[in-house]
Amino acid sequence: MKKLIENGKINFIVNVHYDYGECLTGGIVAMHYLAYLLAKEGHNVYIFCKPEYPHENIHYLKSWRSKRLKGEGINSEEAEIRTWENFSYDNNNTVSIYDQDIKWNWFGTHHVARWLVYTADKNIVNTWGKDDSIFSYGQQKEMLKGIDKKTINLIAMDMHLDKFNNKNEKRKGFCYLFHKHTSPNAELFLKELNATNLSNWKKEETFGQNYLNEEFNKHEYFICYDQLSFWPQIAALCGCKVIVMNVKDNPNAYYDYNTTPEEYRLQNPLKKYGVAFGFNDLPHAVNTQHLVKAHLNEMNELNLETVKNFITFWENKCYG
Repeated sequence: MKKLIENGKINFIVNVHYDYGECLTGGIVAMHYLAYLLAKEGHNVYIFCKPEYPHENIHYLKSWRSKRLKGEGINSEEAEIRTWENFSYDNNNTVSIYDQDIKWNWFGTHHVARWLVYTADKNIVNTWGKDDSIFSYGQQKEMLKGIDKKTINLIAMDMHLDKFNNKNEKRKGFCYLFHKHTSPNAELFLKELNATNLSNWKKEETFGQNYLNEEFNKHEYFICYDQLSFWPQIAALCGCKVIVMNVKDNPNAYYDYNTTPEEYRLQNPLKKYGVAFGFNDLPHAVNTQHLVKAHLNEMNELNLETVKNFITFWENKCYG
């Protein structure tokens, strides 16, 4: 049985089982980047796959995935079962970190961090321990629905500010990305605009970062229906005029149609400048685009501060 390191540092068990080649979602990216930032601060970090941000303090625990049928007859469905190698730890200084989709406490640690990177299902929340500590990726009201205790900000976001830039080249036309919250009428609307679909960016070389940088520099406008997406502020950084869609005919929208641009920006501070919430808000995006780069640099520093606060929180819990 593997024994986790005892060197006076906290052992953080980050429950991530996929590298980017297997699954590339915002939640997976966030977990990998958090693992790296915790390791960078000198603590011991354990994950269950190849680290996307390698560091000498990140250690690998073997993990296996298998599938079995759940339910009976025509109602049965395939469910994924995860198992991992046995390991032991000191309960006083070991912290498990789970995202909002995980039931129970898989690793049985005394210290548990629940990290809301999206809205949690009530049935899952009901399985959490009363002493679990809850952290949230921002303070969106919808994300915190069903959470009856105070949450603490924890934002681990690699904005790749060294890779995205405005080349100040000639631009024309519209481009867009489909992800979550897309309107049923979106395809027809975007076809009328003759907009370029960038949704296959993940298949491009180096996970599409170079590809997206080029496309964001070619196009005049970027349209996004996912109101929580990472990409609007990056498109704005590259010089696009960005519209996060807020349309009446979208039952999939994260925010109510009556949400004002000011309310939206208050809950999404990364999109404070250079991003319009709906077409009518486009003048704001145009008039504030020159403020985007400095703002994102400032937000990056604030995000890193939330990680340091997270570490301090657990140092006090474990040693205080």
